[in-house]
Amino acid sequence: MDERRPSVVERYVEWCRRNPVVVDAVLAVLVALIGIALARSAYSPRVQWDQSTVVAVVAAAPIVLRRRFPLPSAIVTAVIAAVALSVIGVRGLELPVLIMGYSVVVYGPRWAGPLMAGVMLFGGVLPFAVRGGGAGAPAGVLVFMVVVSVLVALCVWLAGALRRARRRSVEQLRERARLLEEGRRQEVRLELLAERARISREVHDVVAHSLSGIIAQADGGQYAATRDPGRAVDVLAGIATTGREALNDVRGLLDMLRDTAPVDDTADGGPQPGADDVPALVEQVRAGGLPVTFGTSGTPATLTTGAGLAVYRVVQEALTNVVKHAGPSTPARVGMDWGRDELTVEIRDDGASGPRPTPPRGGHGLVGMRERAALHGGSVETGPNTGGGFTVRMRLPYARTDRTVRT
Repeated sequence: MDERRPSVVERYVEWCRRNPVVVDAVLAVLVALIGIALARSAYSPRVQWDQSTVVAVVAAAPIVLRRRFPLPSAIVTAVIAAVALSVIGVRGLELPVLIMGYSVVVYGPRWAGPLMAGVMLFGGVLPFAVRGGGAGAPAGVLVFMVVVSVLVALCVWLAGALRRARRRSVEQLRERARLLEEGRRQEVRLELLAERARISREVHDVVAHSLSGIIAQADGGQYAATRDPGRAVDVLAGIATTGREALNDVRGLLDMLRDTAPVDDTADGGPQPGADDVPALVEQVRAGGLPVTFGTSGTPATLTTGAGLAVYRVVQEALTNVVKHAGPSTPARVGMDWGRDELTVEIRDDGASGPRPTPPRGGHGLVGMRERAALHGGSVETGPNTGGGFTVRMRLPYARTDRTVRT
């Protein structure tokens, strides 16, 4: 037997919660039948039977609307009971009055609860006042009946107040659950947006940079082929190397996007490049034809995986921009200064020289640099040099886990 399957009682309660009008209609029919039975047992003349039947049915009819229109329905029932008792002389309408009083306390406005309690107290005393002292009944019996009527009215009001408090508590819990669910959806949405932005940066760094470098090298190869065929062969070899590496990186991204891929972005089949791989990157770009030099100063610190990847991607983006905007023959320099509290990475070129390629329009390279640095508390400054060329400077403060003991 499945323990998660609701029981018969639970299914019945849920059905009643979804169909309140049907439940109230059944209750109205039962109250009307009870009123008719009580009236016919108390009266013997046929005329009084007919009157009591009509009054019982009319007094029970507003129960159908007790949840949607509690106050108007209760007023109608109270008026019918008062007129039937004082004018026609029909009794036995206490049950519909008590039900409507309970409904007003539960579903009506807050100010209507005490008012309905007063009406029920008055209704408990009214029959004895109409009968003029109970036709010789002992005073003790009359007092007892009045006290019982008052206690019943107070109990109905108290039960309604407790039910109203419980309904408010349930509504608050449902609202809190709705807000929590909405908050969870927003968190998931933000996580998806952050993941999409991260994948977008990776795709831009891997695909756009590699393709831009290939295009720039191909343009330079066309120029070199007419003057130095040997140099053109080296350029073609650099294009092939860049294309293979880009293909491997794209495969890694696709594996990471598969459903069976690990959730951890560092477990995509190989280690992520970091600050230690910058010299190899410079050597790769130099082999592709860009005259770039590399220098470092200070004692290197151990960066986290994300910070190291940010350093690598910023250098990669800056060198790719040199090739795209200044040309593949422009001298460039990459420097890394391991300071006491932060790492400074500077990529500087001397300006366009030789054939200058036409870069593609648009792009988000500089924005991506700043976003990567900001994720780790750093910043990126870019701008033209005074004597020509362009400089990209990245400042990346060390995190607590990044600092090493310097000697």
